[in-house]
Amino acid sequence: MGTLLKIQIPNDELHRRLGGGIPSGSIMLIEGDRGTGKSIFSQRLLYGFLKNNHTASYISSQYTTPEFINQMESLGYSIITDLIRRRLIFVSVYPLLVGVSKREKFLTRFLSESRIWDRDVVIIDSISSLLPATLDEDELRRLADHIKKLSSLGKVIMLTVNPNDIDGDILRILEEISTILVRLQVKVFGGDLKNSATIVKYNNAMGIFQKIIPFRVEPRVGFIVEIAAVV
Repeated sequence: MGTLLKIQIPNDELHRRLGGGIPSGSIMLIEGDRGTGKSIFSQRLLYGFLKNNHTASYISSQYTTPEFINQMESLGYSIITDLIRRRLIFVSVYPLLVGVSKREKFLTRFLSESRIWDRDVVIIDSISSLLPATLDEDELRRLADHIKKLSSLGKVIMLTVNPNDIDGDILRILEEISTILVRLQVKVFGGDLKNSATIVKYNNAMGIFQKIIPFRVEPRVGFIVEIAAVV
């Protein structure tokens, strides 16, 4: 039986709503359109992993290193000590995504970077921004096999994806290999717009989890799970 990677932090019930943590060996796919909270969701999980003594890599297609530090600080999630002590490796791939030719060659280079993959947790935000516009079957199989091999070693692999920015066949493969599938939406509830995370699939759950998790984000407070259910 696998172990549970804890994500608990003070004044936050997300760990309980997700069954007490994330099972080792999980492949977690977080889907959502722009503005639904994919990065915030993954950043909250990252902070939880770090605070529970797990090592992590965070690959971002959005932030430079100073921008990421400021973003995490704005949520009340300081990561400076983790970066200094190498518990967290942050990789900004934004400069590599400017040229089409560089992007086409990126996947091979990315998969060969062993320092990224030797952590307990690897978060890629977002996988849809990193893949080339066209991905042949061999490359897709290689990516899927690489992710599955790492998860079999007990690592947690997290991917965020915007379904509108990725080929449907690639998305289906990512959904098939995922053991946890989370879809984020913005819904109207009580006249207000609310973010919500729907757990579509959760294999190997080691505790009771909540199917729909409404949440909001507050400056310096971070990710807050709403009490009311979203329907």
